[in-house]
Amino acid sequence: MNIPIIEKATELLECGAIVAAICGATTVLAEAGVFNKRVHTSNSLYYLKMVSPSYKGGSYYRDVKAISDQNLITASSAGALPFAQIILAKLDVFSEETLEAWYSYFNTGDPKYFYDLMQTLPS
Repeated sequence: MNIPIIEKATELLECGAIVAAICGATTVLAEAGVFNKRVHTSNSLYYLKMVSPSYKGGSYYRDVKAISDQNLITASSAGALPFAQIILAKLDVFSEETLEAWYSYFNTGDPKYFYDLMQTLPS
């Protein structure tokens, strides 16, 4: 059922492309063995062990909302904002200053950061 996705994700990782998985998508990569030698996260270590019986990457698991290990980006269901931040940084979409203001605005909702964000964008 997920075999074409697993094969493509593995192929992309091997050639250096970025692969990102959040929430339930992490279980597919765990089951396929992608996490056996890469730092990663998900909804919890217990969750991965429960839903991915072949998962053997527990020593690489980190209990954080989102994390990147080279070109693999993973996140828990609660990690959408830091997940997006890591993706934007990896793709070099914004300058560091813009990305920091973007994250601060969406993390806090404080209008101050919206104005900071606008000031960092090119005219």
